Amino acid sequence: MALEEYRRKRRFGETPEPPGGAAAGETGLFVVQRHAARRLHYDFRLAIGGTLKSWAVPKGPSLDPGARRLAVRTEDHPLEYGDFEGVIPEGHYGAGAVMLWDRGVCLPEGPLSLEEQLERGELKFRLRGHKLRGGFALVRMKRSPGERSEQWLLIKHKDCFASPGWQIGEHDGSVGAAGPLDPASIEGAERAPLPGRVEVMLAAAAPRPFSDPAWLFEVKWDGMRAVAVLDGTDWRLYSRTGRDVTAQFPELKVLPESVLARQAVLDGEIVVLDDKGRSSFERLQPRMQAARPAPALLRQAPVDYYVFDVIHCDGWDLRRTPLGERKRLLRSLLAGTPPVRYSDHVAERGEELFALVQREGAEGIVAKRIDSPYESGRSEHWRKIKAVRELDAVVGGYTAPRGGRKHFGALLVGLYRGGHLEFAGGVGSGFTEREQAALLQALEPWRTARCPFARTPETDEPAFWVQPRLVIRVRYAEITADGRLRAPVYAGLRGDAAPEDCRLESEAPQIVRSGALTTRAAIEAELFRGERDEVAIELDGARLRLTNLNKIFFPERGYTKRRLLAYYWRVADFILPFLKDRPLVLRRHPDGVAGPAFYQKAAGAEKPPWMKTVAIASETRGRPVDYYTASDLPSLLFLANLGCIEFHPWPSRIDDLDRPDYVFFDLDPTEGTAFGVVTEVARRVAGLLRRARCPVFLKTSGATGMHALVPLERRYSFAQARAFAEIVGRLVAHEAPELIDWERATGKRQPGRVYFDYSQNAYGRPLASVYSVRPVAAATVSAPVTLRQLRPGLTPDAYTIETVPARLAREGDRWAAFWESRQRLEPVLERLRRLAGG
Repeated sequence: MALEEYRRKRRFGETPEPPGGAAAGETGLFVVQRHAARRLHYDFRLAIGGTLKSWAVPKGPSLDPGARRLAVRTEDHPLEYGDFEGVIPEGHYGAGAVMLWDRGVCLPEGPLSLEEQLERGELKFRLRGHKLRGGFALVRMKRSPGERSEQWLLIKHKDCFASPGWQIGEHDGSVGAAGPLDPASIEGAERAPLPGRVEVMLAAAAPRPFSDPAWLFEVKWDGMRAVAVLDGTDWRLYSRTGRDVTAQFPELKVLPESVLARQAVLDGEIVVLDDKGRSSFERLQPRMQAARPAPALLRQAPVDYYVFDVIHCDGWDLRRTPLGERKRLLRSLLAGTPPVRYSDHVAERGEELFALVQREGAEGIVAKRIDSPYESGRSEHWRKIKAVRELDAVVGGYTAPRGGRKHFGALLVGLYRGGHLEFAGGVGSGFTEREQAALLQALEPWRTARCPFARTPETDEPAFWVQPRLVIRVRYAEITADGRLRAPVYAGLRGDAAPEDCRLESEAPQIVRSGALTTRAAIEAELFRGERDEVAIELDGARLRLTNLNKIFFPERGYTKRRLLAYYWRVADFILPFLKDRPLVLRRHPDGVAGPAFYQKAAGAEKPPWMKTVAIASETRGRPVDYYTASDLPSLLFLANLGCIEFHPWPSRIDDLDRPDYVFFDLDPTEGTAFGVVTEVARRVAGLLRRARCPVFLKTSGATGMHALVPLERRYSFAQARAFAEIVGRLVAHEAPELIDWERATGKRQPGRVYFDYSQNAYGRPLASVYSVRPVAAATVSAPVTLRQLRPGLTPDAYTIETVPARLAREGDRWAAFWESRQRLEPVLERLRRLAGG
């Protein structure tokens, strides 16, 4: 049926119903409208092929599988009709009140699309609405002779949402004001595919409760943090550390139907509630340890998932949207029925909420800025205030048993301060005998002869050391002045927590008490001599957080991420002129050179609001890509903090991407080629260009090759720059054919030669910047060299993050005249022609 029938029956100048536009091809929505016409009925509509396919259901849909409802097919309606509520005037077709009784998402079951199923006369689908949930079927009955309309049956499947005896009259009311179901309407939402792993946002610690109209306050759940990823009917659960825990919580299989979205990424806490409705970490313990829980355990310790944030919804990334807007959307997306629940909040009155949770014996509260984005890692925009004194600690050893104990005496635990694990005390109570046996078994694979604590603690019984891998929850009376836990009691094993996150609580409140470091002297002191693993800074009006500062990035040299950031702090004035206003292709090493790496072009959701990007059209993606730029020190530090060890800028700037302002020669040694051969080719390139009175600037690549750059006036295309580079290469090869290889395929190159790569002079093809660190074991730098330095014995390992700042201080910047040396190519080519005897 087409919209012609719908329009023929209505006079749109007199009825408030929408005339409807052209079919838009949208599929996957449903709406049910309560229609008080001459006879009360419910209109059930599915968005298929750009229109609302419609059935009149006299008794209305039902969640009772035994109640088969007659559904009479009517004319197609426009998609806009799905938002219609109002009164159709007397004398018009369908006169009466129309109410939005339900609406949401419809997903097909089986391999066929809804459109294909409709043609076959049998639709099977799942609904995610405010009132209708789970599986349904629409089945066309055979038409009797003389019948003018199609008659179908609307049937509810038997599933967890089925409700025998369900009565539609008990579920009246409009959903028209149920909140924004369209994430595109939210400020800051960005079109993006469903993300992969999401690093969760963590709260800093605050010393006391507070009230503030700019903040909202939630109950702090004592459970297991979990991110839910929903895609159609598929769903996965991930722990805070990224571990897939879907199989551990089978009762949460209702998640897809509990959310009014086709795709979503949710953040929340999995808890087991006690008899008073409080989250109990003790009761959750057996669920956290069971990879696939038995039916008896599911009955003894059923879980609930309290969702407090939405990160992604139906193709929209929400991490840059204000928290208040995310919460408003989240409330509208959730049905709010167990075991998936909306984690509510109160605005402004934090002290009142804290007093309440104290009286109830709950763990505490979390304060969140209403306007805060979703930031991965620990953030001062979220602050936890605990009513119960407990923390997570790392097990570094245990003592021999004494008395009646069989397995161990006490667990020796520690907390990190900076990069060191400081001993925090022995935990000797709170265990059952079964828990002791399980803990000893879990610790056995990590036995080591070396004490993991910064200082070996004294113990009354013999101590056995383990690598710091297991994390436990500990309740305690207080922390003494020397950092020891007084009266610690074991509260459970934390399989979802990372050891490096277990820190002295006294470190976290510094974010709240002292705020960010705001002076260059303070930031420099922290980068060069500090020990904190995480610090917030304010620099040139930009606010950013530097994290995992003590993580080893270069294992062979022992250099940390802090050392990398300190290097870029020192050389910022020298590298930034070569990065400023240029698109960057990032190569990120989040775990240092020994870990996995990946290239990144598009700026991610972690981009702070002050960070400058440039949108560039992409043929492969079909939409513009936002590239990062680094024109100032905060941007440089932010990208290095992401794990960008090296920087690859385009040869052109954002105001004219088609015109490079330098041409480069990439000299790449083939297999078995000594570095001396590379320097010889570089010496010949520089010598030829100097004879043509063309300034040339040389640098090591930082790996095994060398680069030569010629600054250009911005009047040439990439094709012209590339042709110039090839001409220079051919002339050098004419002088020394035994040194040059032109073969692009790596496997076909001759050993002992240098591949002269001129083809990289092209749109969007970056080159490692001068003064950029390279991701190699020795932490080498792409460093300037002079023609005089191109002599036997030169090695790229001489230029590292340790030696280059010292050389700059001693010798100055050898590329200081680069941008004052821009050339026109025509006279250089003419002089090269004469030198070649042409």
